[in-house]
Amino acid sequence: MRKEKTMWIDILRREVTTKGPKQVAAELGVSRSSVDLLCSGKYRGSTKKMEQRIKTIYGKEGKIACPVLGTIDPLRCAETWKRAQMIGMKAGNPDTLKLYKACQSCAVRNR
Repeated sequence: MRKEKTMWIDILRREVTTKGPKQVAAELGVSRSSVDLLCSGKYRGSTKKMEQRIKTIYGKEGKIACPVLGTIDPLRCAETWKRAQMIGMKAGNPDTLKLYKACQSCAVRNR
């Protein structure tokens, strides 16, 4: 069990090293301080949800399968999801509305 825990932390640290903590926090939809605390081993809360989120977002070679946009990187997924939440059902464009509806039931962002 310890090996698996180390694996998701290693994935997180690799992503932070490559992209920086600010971008990783945006991709995960959490605060930068949460990412910093996790990487340093000082995160005081339960890490179960963070572990699941990291595995979901970075587990498949760092790509996410979006039903509308196809295979996209985590940052584009996070930005698109955030934009879809802001626009909501007010979307005038049919493609934007389709994206909003897909984002509402997204298994990656709605955990």
